[in-house]
Amino acid sequence: MELTLLTMGAGNVIVLEETFRSFSKVCNEIIYGDLLLFPEDREILHSYKLKYNLKIVEFPFDFIFKNGFSAILNELSPHATNDMCVYANTSEIIEEDFGIEKAISGNPYCNMFFFTHETDPHRWFRTYDRRNLKWSGLIHESVVGDERPYHKSIFQMADLEKDLMNPFKARVLNDVKEIVYFTNYMRIIDEPNMLGGTDPGWVHFAEANYESMAYRLRKKGKRYEAFKNGDYIAYMNAVYTDPEFQVEKFESSDAIEFQGDPRYLGKK
Repeated sequence: MELTLLTMGAGNVIVLEETFRSFSKVCNEIIYGDLLLFPEDREILHSYKLKYNLKIVEFPFDFIFKNGFSAILNELSPHATNDMCVYANTSEIIEEDFGIEKAISGNPYCNMFFFTHETDPHRWFRTYDRRNLKWSGLIHESVVGDERPYHKSIFQMADLEKDLMNPFKARVLNDVKEIVYFTNYMRIIDEPNMLGGTDPGWVHFAEANYESMAYRLRKKGKRYEAFKNGDYIAYMNAVYTDPEFQVEKFESSDAIEFQGDPRYLGKK
């Protein structure tokens, strides 16, 4: 059974190769959703075509902001030549293979498989048959449809440290992450019909943090407006010129995994 890796990102293209290298041991193709903000990162991404069977699908920088996480995954999966896909985020790797190929090929009735983490008890069902399952939910999305799950973990995941060679880029990516996450958390309150496959428990989190997230978005000023207007140039101009951005601390939500120096994350 051949497998396709689906992944996407706005940056962190150095550690991205570690994700490509790890999953290429079990995946014969990679489909990458390009939301990259910096042109030089796109050059690095395209250089990976020399090493991997990589197909790049470009999206507007604000695609997830406007459409949610499920939408981009559902846009990527039709580009796969394989029926079975696995979704992994940038910096995630296979730490231990429990028999991925054997589990998938040996259990043709099952159409969704999960992985685990050494310290987190959650089960991530991110390997799935794109013919009868699709992604649902604006945030903390899940696969839905004719669900026939396999009963054991097929691999253990580990998450590597994201790129820190350029602190400015790390701050920009933290900013984008807040804008995208806060907006989609708030949308599941403002538009309950958009909850989809998101666990209802996240509604309570979003309700409790709604005002804080709305306040933080308003304080971002031109950066937030640029996302609402789909104006990439305005956003990039703002991060280079907005004095508040230079001192902003990313500390509002423990649900977001920030990157960079802890001094800039509101931590001691």
